[in-house]
Amino acid sequence: MRSLMRARVLELQYEMLCQRTARRQQAAKAALVHRGVVPYPAIATGYVPPSISSQYVYLPVGGLRS
Repeated sequence: MRSLMRARVLELQYEMLCQRTARRQQAAKAALVHRGVVPYPAIATGYVPPSISSQYVYLPVGGLRS
């Protein structure tokens, strides 16, 4: 009986940890957005600022086909 209660306590502690982590991640992301920090879009193998990525046009792998 005690082992079941102990297992339940550990399960609840783990769930609380997951919820705290999710809240912290959301708060950190909101703080970055508030400061104006946005993720860079991926181009090729690197990440570039939006001011540069807006200059590129994405094409299909084979290029333009008519």
